[in-house]
Amino acid sequence: MKKSTMEREFNASIEKVWEAFTTPKMLSKWWSPEGMTSSYISVDLREGGFFRYCMKSDQVEVFGLGEYETITKPTILSYHDTFSDAKGTPVPPSYYGMPGDKIEKMLFIFSFSAKGDKTHMRLSWENSIDEKMTADMTKGWNSMFDKLDSVL
Repeated sequence: MKKSTMEREFNASIEKVWEAFTTPKMLSKWWSPEGMTSSYISVDLREGGFFRYCMKSDQVEVFGLGEYETITKPTILSYHDTFSDAKGTPVPPSYYGMPGDKIEKMLFIFSFSAKGDKTHMRLSWENSIDEKMTADMTKGWNSMFDKLDSVL
């Protein structure tokens, strides 16, 4: 299991960053890497609730399903994420042409802290698929956070 972390600072209050991570209206503006859009977002923001999304490009739609584990407003947000089909049924990465033939649930943990009028974010996750997937995910997250920067 490969553990990864990344950190970002956003030029917005912790409350505004929390809203950007927890409301469909805000998530739809940035929850996809460069070259893709968020064509579907639903949020049931409670521990055990589900976060469903679709990232779409001209060539592909990729659906995902997250189950919230920890919600401590506005400092901690964690969820178990997996690829899914359009109906929300978990699928392996190979369903979307990626490496991995078994359904993988990855735990993503976001920690937020106020730094004056800015917000520091730390993201950690574990990936058991492979190094390329970790590199692709890091690139994708950075692209998404660049979009979030422009939204905030």
